[in-house]
Amino acid sequence: MSDTVSAPTSHSTPAKSGSSGWLKAALLGLLGLGGGAAGTYATAVVDRVVKPTKPVANFAVNADGLTLACDNRASGESGWWDFGDGTPLEPYAAEQHVSHTYTKPGSYTVKLTVRNYLGDENERTVPVDIAAATQNGPPPSINAFAVQPVSGTTAPATFRLTADVANASTCVWDFGENGIEVTAGGKIDRLVTFERSGTFPISLVAHNGKQAAKQSGSATVEKPREGTTMAVLKVTDSGTKVDRVTTVESVAVPVPIDKNATTFTKYIAARPGHSVTEAALGTAPASAKNVKVEVAQDKRSVKVTGEWAGDTKATNKAAGGSDALVRVKVTQERTTPHPASVTMVTGTFATVGQTIRADLPLPPAPLGLTGSKREYQLEIRSVRDGKSSMLLQAPLAGKGPLSFPWAETQRGNGWSVNYNAKLEGETVVVTWVTTK
Repeated sequence: MSDTVSAPTSHSTPAKSGSSGWLKAALLGLLGLGGGAAGTYATAVVDRVVKPTKPVANFAVNADGLTLACDNRASGESGWWDFGDGTPLEPYAAEQHVSHTYTKPGSYTVKLTVRNYLGDENERTVPVDIAAATQNGPPPSINAFAVQPVSGTTAPATFRLTADVANASTCVWDFGENGIEVTAGGKIDRLVTFERSGTFPISLVAHNGKQAAKQSGSATVEKPREGTTMAVLKVTDSGTKVDRVTTVESVAVPVPIDKNATTFTKYIAARPGHSVTEAALGTAPASAKNVKVEVAQDKRSVKVTGEWAGDTKATNKAAGGSDALVRVKVTQERTTPHPASVTMVTGTFATVGQTIRADLPLPPAPLGLTGSKREYQLEIRSVRDGKSSMLLQAPLAGKGPLSFPWAETQRGNGWSVNYNAKLEGETVVVTWVTTK
């Protein structure tokens, strides 16, 4: 799996003006110069010759199972890598590529921070999704795979597909002419309708990294029989999908250059397209006190403030500088419109006791939707002269939405048909009675 990032977060922190003062003083002493002109001359020399270029944190990532490879394209004298899983920081080295192996799948934030020797700082964060895709993981399994007709098998016919999938990160359904669909594992219960006669192969492949398991079946649909009457229910689901991710972000607090200014303010930017819904302090070392975490009003960042309370001479060589590492737990959400999906369910009318009825099971609602909306359209069809003819449709164009219970009467010359539909659990039961 390759993770290409289109809009990572990058942040630069310039060195304080006093950080190059010692260079100017040393240069003036070396040259034996003094006065304003000499100071101006020294400033120009420091800025153009001695002062290093700004550091740039830049890298690309590629995930293979639980292992992440980072293609280092950064520049800077020192720095560190933070892989967002609570493991110790790894030192940055110019032109050195690094890799990191996670212990479990999930969403993480990889951060590279680089500095030059004047304290100019630049960082870049890249969100990555790590999947359990190692060959040594448990193989996926598919149990209780079944393809069963909901009612009759006359076209159009609806079939219920069930399976219990274990140890799978993704599942791929192949419905032949009805297309391909990717779902999650676990217990699967879904409906698919074939609108013409024939035998249609159906397969399910469960994936766990490079390992896979497959089960196959088929649905046989008969040609429409003369005089067959059926109910057709079209269910339209729409809404918005919310993706939520929680990560632990690391904030490096450098030793203050000005010993009289010990407070610090740092920011954690939200992922592209995300909003921060919650942030809380995870851990903070003794060298950082009074740490506060606050979500911005626009929910696009997190503000971290506090005071430096550590030894100003202490250094963290593994981190490439003198820093306190504050970890913040951040929860972010991304809301996207869910395109309307239409599921068609059919059922053939049959006599049950004294009632003529068709049972139409409702499809499961799409997962992860908020503000979801479900609309129904009901049709009564009959096969006449080898063709499916519409007897009734509800709601009619321009009318309000269809709700249950529902009733409607059709009248002819000396006859009438009373149709009724109601919800019984997760099934729409449609009945009709003819009177003369």
